Amino acid sequence: MDITSLTGAFGAAGPDRAGRAESPDVFSSDGFLRLLAAQIGNQNPLEPMKDTEFIAQMAQFSQLEQMTGLARDIRGLTMGQQLSQGASLLGREVTYEAADGALAAGVVERLSVSADGRDMALLVGGVPVDIRRVVAVSP
Repeated sequence: MDITSLTGAFGAAGPDRAGRAESPDVFSSDGFLRLLAAQIGNQNPLEPMKDTEFIAQMAQFSQLEQMTGLARDIRGLTMGQQLSQGASLLGREVTYEAADGALAAGVVERLSVSADGRDMALLVGGVPVDIRRVVAVSP
């Protein structure tokens, strides 16, 4: 069995809700299960998949699920740590590198986090400042 016969089980790539061409993601857990089901459904009845192969693939799927969960948990812990560090700056005076390269200072008024949780910004004297630009913190 080759990869083209397996990918054919997904059907032709159809449009998604936005009308764009949708391609299956075989690296997601759903894609892995679809690929495994296609492999089982399209196997040669005279040479069926061996039990050991099936068990090995299920073990790989289990590892994928565990790694995905671990990555999600680590992202949550990282976000919590960043929020804690950012919250500790509220009301404190910080010195930061401004857009023009000069140093500026002010009191942290607010903390905001991007929608994806990757970027954190402080509001210092009415100016948004990326937390990575902070060079000093005063009480």
